[in-house]
Amino acid sequence: MERARLAEPLQLVARRSEKGGAELSRLLAKQIWTQQDRQGLLHVLAQLLLDKECTLLIGRQFRPILLDLLERNAEAIKAGGQFNHDLHERLCVAMSKLIVVHPDVLPFALRYFKDTAPVFQRLFLESSDTNTVRYGRRRMKLRDLMEAAYRFLHQQPSVFRELWDWGACVPLLRSHDTLVRWYTSNCLALVTYMNDEHRLSFLKKIFNPEELIHFRLKLLEELQMQNVERALVLANSDTTLWHKENELQYTQGEIVSCDLSANVVAICGVVLPRLQLVSKEQESNINRFVMVESTCTNLQALAIAVAFQNPVLLEGPIGCGKTSLVEYLAATTGRIKPPHILKVQLGDQTDSKTLLGMYRCTDVPGEFVWQPGTLTQAVTKGHWILLEDIDYAPLDVISVLIPLLEKGKLLIPGRGDCLKVAPGFQFFATRRVFSCAGGWYRQQNSHAALLDKYWTKIRLDNMSKAELTENPQPGCIGFRVDSLDLK
Repeated sequence: MERARLAEPLQLVARRSEKGGAELSRLLAKQIWTQQDRQGLLHVLAQLLLDKECTLLIGRQFRPILLDLLERNAEAIKAGGQFNHDLHERLCVAMSKLIVVHPDVLPFALRYFKDTAPVFQRLFLESSDTNTVRYGRRRMKLRDLMEAAYRFLHQQPSVFRELWDWGACVPLLRSHDTLVRWYTSNCLALVTYMNDEHRLSFLKKIFNPEELIHFRLKLLEELQMQNVERALVLANSDTTLWHKENELQYTQGEIVSCDLSANVVAICGVVLPRLQLVSKEQESNINRFVMVESTCTNLQALAIAVAFQNPVLLEGPIGCGKTSLVEYLAATTGRIKPPHILKVQLGDQTDSKTLLGMYRCTDVPGEFVWQPGTLTQAVTKGHWILLEDIDYAPLDVISVLIPLLEKGKLLIPGRGDCLKVAPGFQFFATRRVFSCAGGWYRQQNSHAALLDKYWTKIRLDNMSKAELTENPQPGCIGFRVDSLDLK
C-alpha cells in the first residue's frame, strides 16, 4: 500500500490560508485519520486549488497529488448532470497558472478541453441564459479568463487555435479594461499567425506608447515570477514523499493510494491518469507482481517520463524485463490490450510502410484504400506504442521517427500528410545490450544511434540473486519473476 506524507505541507498551508485553514487545523489535531477524514482533506485541497491566491502554493506543496486534485474538480464541475460554469472558470484559471511549472497539467488540460467549453464560454451566452448559469458570489473577472486563454494558447498554439472559436473575443478589443484588451489582442495575434512586425503594428493601434511599455515590463515580471516558482517547486520536490507500509492504521498526515480519484493511479509515488477502470480479474492479475527494489526504481523512472510525455528508451540485456515494465505500467493505467497499447517487433525486414501504412486494393477492380499502420494509429488516436529492439530498425524507419521525436509530427511520404500527435500518445522503445568481458556493449553500426539525443533512457540490469529469491510482502505490488513475459 502506497502512502503519502502530508503533515508538513498541510501545516504550512493551514498557516497561510484563511480559507480552509480551520478545517486543515482540525485534521492536524487528530492522531488517527479515518477514510472520511482523508477524503475531506483531499476535498479541501481541491477547493483551495481553485482559489487563485492559493493555486501556486497548493501546486508547489502537493505536487505528487496535483493530478488527483485536478480530477476531483473536473468531476465536481459535471456533478449532478449540470455544468457548473463558476467552477469551470476557476479550474481554467488554476490550470493556466500551473501549466508552465507542472508538466503533467498540460496533458490534463488537453483531455479536459477535448469535450468541454472554452475558457471564455461566457462570451457565447445570451442574456437570457445568464439566469440559468451558476456563478459564485465572487465571479471570476474577465481579465483573469483572457489571461488564462492567452497562457493556454501561448503554450500550445497549434491545438487551441483550432479548438476554440476566437471570433467571440474580437469585441473585447473595445473593452474599457486595458488588461482585457491586452490579453485579447495578444491572443488574436497568435491565432492569426502575426509575425513580430505585424503584431507590434496591431498593438500600436490599440494601446498608446505608455501602455505598451507598461505591458512589456509586466511580461518581464511574469517571466521572472515563473522562474521563481520553478525554483520553489524544485526546492520542495521532496515535500510530499510516497512510501510503502503494511500497517492497517492510518496516522496523522498520511493518505493512501486507494484514497485517490478513480481517474488516477499512484505508481511508485508518481500519479498518472487512468484511461479506464480495470475489472477485478484484471486487477488481480496486475497485483500478482511483487515489487523488488530495482524494479520499483525503474518503474518510478518510467512513470516520471510518462508524466512528462517524454519518449522512453529502455536498455538492458535479454530477459531483464524491458517489455514487461512497459506492459505493467500500461495495465495499471487502464491500457490492458490493443489498441490502447500497441507493440511492434522490429527487425531487418521491417520497413516504414509497416509503421506508417499503405494503400491496399479492394474488391472493386482498380480501387485502393489507405490503411494506416500501427504508428499512424497510435499517433492519431493518442495510444501508447512500444517498438521492440529499436537497434534492429532499418534507416527508413529511423528517418520516420526523427521528426516524430523532435517536433511531435509524423510525416507520411507520398501522401503529403503531416500528422500532429494526439493527446495521450506515448512512445516507448527497447534496445538490447550484450555482456562482454565483465561489461555491457550495444550493437555496433546501428542506425538507432541517430535517435539517442531524443530519448529519456532507462537502464535495466538483471535481477540480483537476492531479488530473485525475495518473498512477496503483504500489500506490496510489483514483479514476480515466474509471471513475466520476458523479452
